[in-house]
Amino acid sequence: MVFKAAVAATTAALSVGTALAGAAVPASASPPGPGRHEAFTRTVRTGSDGEAKARRPHLKKAAGEHVLKVDVLDREGKAPSTDRDSRLYVWPLNGDMPTGLDVENGHAEGPVPDGEYIVYSKIYDTAPDGRTSAALMYLPKVTIAADTALTLDARTTRPVRVTADRPDAAPLATAAVISQRLGDHVQWMTEIDGNDLYVTPQPAGGDLAFHVLAVLTRGGVEKGSPYAYNIATTAQGIPADPSVHVREAEMARVRTRYASEGAPGCVGGHAMADLGLEAGIGLYEAPGALPAERVEYYTPGVKWDLNRGLTDASCSFQSLDYYERQERFPAPGRYTRTWNTAPVAASAGTFTPDHDGQNFVQVPMLSTADTISGPGPDASSQGTTTLTDASGAMVATSSIPGVLDGWEPAKPGPHTLTVDDRRSAPWSALSTRQHIVWNLNVTDPKATLPLGVVRYRVPGLDASNRAAASARQTITLTPDTLPASSAPKLWTSTDSGTTWQPVPVTATDQGWKATFTNPPKGTVSLRAQVPGVVDQTLIDAYGLR
Repeated sequence: MVFKAAVAATTAALSVGTALAGAAVPASASPPGPGRHEAFTRTVRTGSDGEAKARRPHLKKAAGEHVLKVDVLDREGKAPSTDRDSRLYVWPLNGDMPTGLDVENGHAEGPVPDGEYIVYSKIYDTAPDGRTSAALMYLPKVTIAADTALTLDARTTRPVRVTADRPDAAPLATAAVISQRLGDHVQWMTEIDGNDLYVTPQPAGGDLAFHVLAVLTRGGVEKGSPYAYNIATTAQGIPADPSVHVREAEMARVRTRYASEGAPGCVGGHAMADLGLEAGIGLYEAPGALPAERVEYYTPGVKWDLNRGLTDASCSFQSLDYYERQERFPAPGRYTRTWNTAPVAASAGTFTPDHDGQNFVQVPMLSTADTISGPGPDASSQGTTTLTDASGAMVATSSIPGVLDGWEPAKPGPHTLTVDDRRSAPWSALSTRQHIVWNLNVTDPKATLPLGVVRYRVPGLDASNRAAASARQTITLTPDTLPASSAPKLWTSTDSGTTWQPVPVTATDQGWKATFTNPPKGTVSLRAQVPGVVDQTLIDAYGLR
């Protein structure tokens, strides 16, 4: 499953495992629904699936065409069976539609228009112990001006090994991507992933580039490693030795804490390197039981799209909350990061009164100070999203907190949007309820209106999201898509919202600050209000120790 909001809406996502397989799913920030364990925990690719669009040629050559014949040999010099290699791809260098020829027992042939092409094929194998291998035979430029015969020989491929200077580090997942110029732009061409990868070396030219992505953990385990190397490298051409070795001193060393929400839980997710190709590969691994603290290494200078799923202590991921963030570590060195630090609440959303003839609302309901959640539906939440007009009449409603897509478009005039969210998750004792009310004025039904909120940061929380009982507590309040002149009011509750106490708020360079005394036990709930704009209530924002 992919989680990358920045991917263009026209792109598709393809789940892949140790061999490329799986069903296409939409590219969006939305997390997988209940029962999607496999969708979440498998290796992920996002981007346009050009190989699936490769057209099949007609059987007889026409004017301006010649027959291309290709024989494929595996790494033992034998013709692979059709189940190991069934497709040959022929991409015109001018950017025209690619052709896909069937490979039958190592042979493919068909008519191809005269021109210059990229030609490649892949052989997949699975050993008795379950380890997978993939050999990619890649020719970056083949000229067709007459009947042409080629041989793609996997014996010319070289292994792609990824290692680190930590002796017990081993690859959990590895992927190799080739990009090249087609027509007027460079695009993602193809990829392989598995336990053992092999690729044909090729000289640089034509913007040919070779990208290696890998996750290394202690002993190559998927869950519970005290460290993880997230590696992304790019080389021009395909090197004679396509292997990659990294040293700890060359990496960003990130001390990372994963907090629990006052109940047993488990965390896992993907690190997706942005290759600048409107696509990326996210490789899955799991820190494991919560709370957790470990070291994560990242190739510096790369933009990383990171996501994490929070699930129950069994690490089943049959149901989960989902969070994502972007990071770019500019240079090697030491950094610190936290995940899932309370309060867990709404971040800014959007409302379009007339989106293809329907009201359209998206509000991420389970964001933190440093992460954004999917816009829903969230597996642990139930509730409603309701739009009413100035008279109080209902205009549209849904049974998903933070999501509305339907009903007759809202007409110009004042409106109220209300979201009620009741959260019950075995991995959380916090953020049990949210109630948010926005005051909106629809002028142009086609225009998108921001749904701004106040975001919270609570310093001093421990690894279970608890603050010191009976101690003075400071909270920072940060505007998220709110008018610059907005000044919030704040109340706290120590009885899960039954009674409320006002707290003075003062302005800072980054937003606002409030200071008060924590109660001796229980939880603290928060209510913030920007008069005339938004009124938001969060029950059980953080715990006490």
